[in-house]
Amino acid sequence: MLGPAAQVGLHDHERFLKRYPPFRTLDTPTLDRLVRALQVVYRPRGSAFDVTGGLFVIRRGAVDLNGEHYAQGDTLGGGVRVGTAQATTDAWLYVLPPERAGEWLNHPALHAFLSAQLSERLSAPDLGADTGADLSRVPVSEIMQPPVLVPPDASVQEAATRMRDRRVSSLMVDLQDTHGPGQYGIITDKDLRNRVLAGGLPPTTPVREVMSAPARTAPEDITAVSALNLMFRHNVRHLPLVRGAELVGMLGTADLLRLQTRGLGFVVPDLLDAPDAGTLVRLARSLPARASHLYRSGQKAEAIARQVSYAYDALYRRALELTQAELRGEWGAAPGPFAWVLLGSLARRESGLNPDQDHHLLIQSPEHRPYFQALARGVEALLAHAGLPPCDGGVLASNHLWTREEYAAQLRAWFRVPDPQALLNVTIYFDPRVVAGDLDVSEGLRVRLSARHEPAFMDHLTRLAVSQRPPLGFLGRLHTGQDHALDLKVQGLARIIDLARLQALHAGEAGASTFVRLGPGSGAGFLHPDTRADLLGAYAYLLDLRLAHQTAQLERGETPGNRVPLADLGGPQEVHLREVFKLIGRVQATLAAQTGGPL
Repeated sequence: MLGPAAQVGLHDHERFLKRYPPFRTLDTPTLDRLVRALQVVYRPRGSAFDVTGGLFVIRRGAVDLNGEHYAQGDTLGGGVRVGTAQATTDAWLYVLPPERAGEWLNHPALHAFLSAQLSERLSAPDLGADTGADLSRVPVSEIMQPPVLVPPDASVQEAATRMRDRRVSSLMVDLQDTHGPGQYGIITDKDLRNRVLAGGLPPTTPVREVMSAPARTAPEDITAVSALNLMFRHNVRHLPLVRGAELVGMLGTADLLRLQTRGLGFVVPDLLDAPDAGTLVRLARSLPARASHLYRSGQKAEAIARQVSYAYDALYRRALELTQAELRGEWGAAPGPFAWVLLGSLARRESGLNPDQDHHLLIQSPEHRPYFQALARGVEALLAHAGLPPCDGGVLASNHLWTREEYAAQLRAWFRVPDPQALLNVTIYFDPRVVAGDLDVSEGLRVRLSARHEPAFMDHLTRLAVSQRPPLGFLGRLHTGQDHALDLKVQGLARIIDLARLQALHAGEAGASTFVRLGPGSGAGFLHPDTRADLLGAYAYLLDLRLAHQTAQLERGETPGNRVPLADLGGPQEVHLREVFKLIGRVQATLAAQTGGPL
């Protein structure tokens, strides 16, 4: 024992503790009082000591406890991380022995940190984002406008006059007398342009002939981000809000835009309405900066990725429309239905600021292949100009153009011969989402889910999921390559995605989203609910950390990437990353024991 911390440099100890959770949340007087109560204790390599009941913070060195490695900045004790620890190197610790630790272990910040599940600890903010309007917390009732109604027999001229006088761009049409309680239609200024003026209809045309009915509504208590996601998903600019069957408000994209002036409020409809390829490319290339602004305004990466995915969906759909229009002169209209299928992070709605093209194309007949080959090449070229580079592995529609029958046969072949390449293909093609087209792809879904009934295939897929271990080196330290950086995608996110995919197959979950696959409603599967919750918290934390890094790269004029230099990480981030990687390693070790080890 070296003595009280206050006697060996008070300021230095305060500065150290302030770098790590949970002490960084303490105010200065409280932290000062804690430091004065601490002892600095030296433990030589190989020595054992009991951490039960006390509070132990590793200042230097490393410690093993219950098979886990702990290093600089980690906190032990507190009734959770308890037992006999062993110093694996010479170690210096800040210590509050049990007889003096009670007051501090009951402190709200310390108690919450030490007793929380990993998923809860990782949710604490430590990424340095600016605060601002968080759309996940703002209720739409705070920003909605009063609805303006019109009867269904009113003329379109009367409707246009009411829009002008009330300075609104939409009217609700009351249909309750004819269709029942809570039934409404909607007419917008866009309807007046496209259906009335462009359609050559007279101004006496009744509103009921050009309205959209029934109007898509949402409850008044949803959050702004939920409303935004709903509007993006269904490509609507106006969202009526209801309380039961009562119409209580109207929300427009302009209302949301006031909360995020440089965000994604208008870009989705603008992408869908882009008049030409040049406009589409310009709008698409603004998406990373718009997403970065949302992060700076305080939103979480999960919500931002979902919103960005709707924008990229719009980019794909408009790129397909523009390319089809360009092909019409030589090829005519599309010869049959199709399904353009996204893969990877955009399919899961979980991309960062640097997504690429991952997709394949399903068609009805082999005879249609020449047309759709030309379509695929044109779309891919336009997407590349728009800032979406082709997948390095060539997972592109122009290379993977199948009929539904060919696709199902290919999946079954991968199941029967689960060699490394087949398993790699499965990890790519088992996260699909149709972004455009109306071809029925339900047979492909049934075939994918049937994989859980192939024991050899499932065993090999499990071995693959545990074959790439997290980057923890000697004594649990973060291990990096020669560039002293971690790849958050390959070494962290991808490992959790693999585990979530296994969970989904075991549970029969069809959704591609990692948040759905690990969520409480994903079914029994093979992962314990607490493990799923911790993995989900770890995944969200890695998404946030990557987005913080990529936002900083954009601000420096750099291309966003997934490799984060260790030198750029703060103390809390290092601690949390070690916890994340230890969690992944524990789950992999459990699975490896069940299957006999990795491939």
